[in-house]
Amino acid sequence: MSSSEREPRFDWNDLKIFHALVSAGSMSKAARLLGVVQPTVSRRLEQLEMRIGARLVTRGADGVELTDVGERIWTLVQTMQSTANDIGRVAGQADMAEAGRVRVTAPDGIASYWIAKQLPGFVEANPLIKLELSTVQAGEKPIDPYADVTLQYTQNKRMDLVPKELATLHFVPFTSRAYLDTYGRPDGLVDALMHRLGDLVSYEEETRDAWPSDAQAIKKMMKPSLTTDSSSVLLEAIRSGSIIAMAPTYIAQRFPDLVFLDLDLVIPVKLWMFYHPEQRRVTRVRKVLEWLDDIFDTAKY
Repeated sequence: MSSSEREPRFDWNDLKIFHALVSAGSMSKAARLLGVVQPTVSRRLEQLEMRIGARLVTRGADGVELTDVGERIWTLVQTMQSTANDIGRVAGQADMAEAGRVRVTAPDGIASYWIAKQLPGFVEANPLIKLELSTVQAGEKPIDPYADVTLQYTQNKRMDLVPKELATLHFVPFTSRAYLDTYGRPDGLVDALMHRLGDLVSYEEETRDAWPSDAQAIKKMMKPSLTTDSSSVLLEAIRSGSIIAMAPTYIAQRFPDLVFLDLDLVIPVKLWMFYHPEQRRVTRVRKVLEWLDDIFDTAKY
């Protein structure tokens, strides 16, 4: 047998890189997801394309797009990744101990200003669980293929995941006393649209669909003075007296210096939780699921 016949057609790790790239939508986001540098993603993709003998993706201003060959291989790689996840879950069920890693992916605002606030009780009660809290910012695809539990603002069409409506967030306009002292209080919603506004950058199509149609119409009329992909940046801009912006009502509990503007505008947005049904058999994952249920319990909060 010649050396060329013995050489593998591809490296499984390269397929993992390809899966992360398509899932994340760009080289930089895939690198963050995998914990590697961007040149590594680019190099491993080139190696995979050379072994296969065809280009799998094209690079554009909005990220990467699959070629025809890439589309066919992507379908197969998704099946492979799903199988790998199933193997991991079976292995995890063999270890029913409370110790171990649990990865949770959530929108950056929810993770920073609500989940992190509730951590002390969880850490004290579960000292052997290593919780990895990964954030998703505006513009990123919400599904993390390596997460044990995913929180996001839209439904998921994957039939292998359990969907649970975890909570309904209510977004309302906030500003600061400093802003009102400088620019005055808007006289109704129409007047507010003429003020200095802040907004998160447009989400992916599936995330935008989480906003009701009337709210989307208002967003189209907005001419923001500030746009950002970070909830923390938006919040600090509100508190600094720079802008008016929509934010969930729970944020007022964290920052009582915020000023709510009664403009007859309340936007309800559902927060969903997704996990594989067999994850509940893993003790540490079940404890995280129960904790998330508790901290989003509407009877308590």
